[in-house]
Amino acid sequence: MRYLSAASLAILTTALALGSLASGSASALSLAVPQVAHQTAIAVADTQAIVSHPYAHLREKPSTSSKLLGTLKKGTKVEVLGKEGGKWTHVKVNNLEGYVATNLLK
Repeated sequence: MRYLSAASLAILTTALALGSLASGSASALSLAVPQVAHQTAIAVADTQAIVSHPYAHLREKPSTSSKLLGTLKKGTKVEVLGKEGGKWTHVKVNNLEGYVATNLLK
């Protein structure tokens, strides 16, 4: 689930207002638009993942030759911090940050 940024919300509101005015309705000018921070909000579901393979190696860098920090068991929940080119996901688990192969997460 993703939320609209303030800029996207303003564009959508303006488009809706212009569409209403074109059809003869002046009530579009009284639309109440909530104030939204200028950052894109991310739902919690977008920031978590679960190890879906029997195990996943947590590595220091996004490479199979990188130092092994630990092994995560299937079902382990991780906080997603970012993606590295689609093949690796930067994660945090138990205050430890590292990289896991993206195809091992769901």
